[in-house]
Amino acid sequence: MTQRDKLYQKFTQNPSSVSYKELQKILSWYEFEKIEAKGSHVKYKHPLFERDLIVAVHKNECKSYIKKEAHRRLKIINS
Repeated sequence: MTQRDKLYQKFTQNPSSVSYKELQKILSWYEFEKIEAKGSHVKYKHPLFERDLIVAVHKNECKSYIKKEAHRRLKIINS
């Protein structure tokens, strides 16, 4: 099992357990485009979704509800 597989498995089992840095890696693997927004916010665009995933980053971390939303979107991509 590769490091990428292990990280994705960790994310699917408990989305809140990954750091923002790890979340960035996972989103980039699934072709989310990172777009800087105002202040501490970062947007991620994906061609399958009309709405952007907006992530508020404070002290190099983001809220668990944002990680769960990212997990929901990845499940849609993988299905």
